[in-house]
Amino acid sequence: MTNPLLHYITRFKNWFAGIPAAQRFQRQHPTVSGFISDRFDTEQFVGLPLTMLLVVGIVNVMLLSEIAESVVDAEWVVVVDQEFTNLLFSMRSDWLSVVMFGLTQLGEQIAVFAIGGLATLIFLFRKRYWALVAFWLAMAGVGLSVRFAKTFISRARPADVAYYQVEHYSFPSGHATTAMALFGLLAYFIYRHNSKNPYRKFILWAAAILILLVGFSRIYLGVHFLSDVLAGFILGFLWTLVGISLSEVMLHRKKRRQV
Repeated sequence: MTNPLLHYITRFKNWFAGIPAAQRFQRQHPTVSGFISDRFDTEQFVGLPLTMLLVVGIVNVMLLSEIAESVVDAEWVVVVDQEFTNLLFSMRSDWLSVVMFGLTQLGEQIAVFAIGGLATLIFLFRKRYWALVAFWLAMAGVGLSVRFAKTFISRARPADVAYYQVEHYSFPSGHATTAMALFGLLAYFIYRHNSKNPYRKFILWAAAILILLVGFSRIYLGVHFLSDVLAGFILGFLWTLVGISLSEVMLHRKKRRQV
C-alpha cells in the first residue's frame, strides 16, 4: 500500500475518532468499536488489506450475479455475444486457430495439474505449506463453482462456429475461470515472496496477458460467448482473492505463534 494512501487513511481514522458521536459509541461499545478499528489497521493483512479484499469480493459477486441474470433475461447481451462471435468467426484463419487452440489448453484440467504439480514441488521445497493449502483450496473451489454454475444456468454453446466440439454447458467459461485463478495466484505468490527479483512486475504483466489470451481463445475458437468469458474472469478473480486471503491469514497466524 503506498504512503499517500496510508497517510489519507490515517487522517480519516483520526478525524472520525474525534467525532463526539464516535467517541460515545466507543465508550458504550468498546468491543464492537475495537473490532471496527482493527478492520482499518494498515500494519497487518487481517486489517485493512483483508477488508479491501472483502469489499472487492462483494463487488465481484454483484457483477457476476448481474451478468448471470442478463444472460438469462436480457436480449441485448445475447445480441452482443452473437455479433462478437460472428465477427471473430469471419476473421478466423487456419494458422491463428492453431495458435489459439494451443493457448486454450492452458485452461484445461491437465494444465492445472501439470503447472500446479510443479508449483506444489516448489512450495514443498521452500516449506510454504500455507501457500500450498491456499492454492489447492482455491483451485478446488474453481472446479466446484464452475460445475455448479454451468448446471444452474444451462446455457447452450455457440452454434455452428466451434473450431472443435466441446461438451457441457457454456456459462461461465471454465477455461477463463481456471486461467484467472491459476496464473493469478501463481503470479501473486511469485511477486509476494520474491521481493528482490527485478522481474516481479514483468511476471504480473505476463500473467495478465496470458489470462486474457486464454479467455480470448475461447471466443475466437467459437466455443464460448463473450459474456461467458467475462463471467469466468470474475469468478476466477473471486477465487484468486480467496486464495490470497487464506494464504495471508495463515501466514499471519504463523507469525503470531512465533512471537
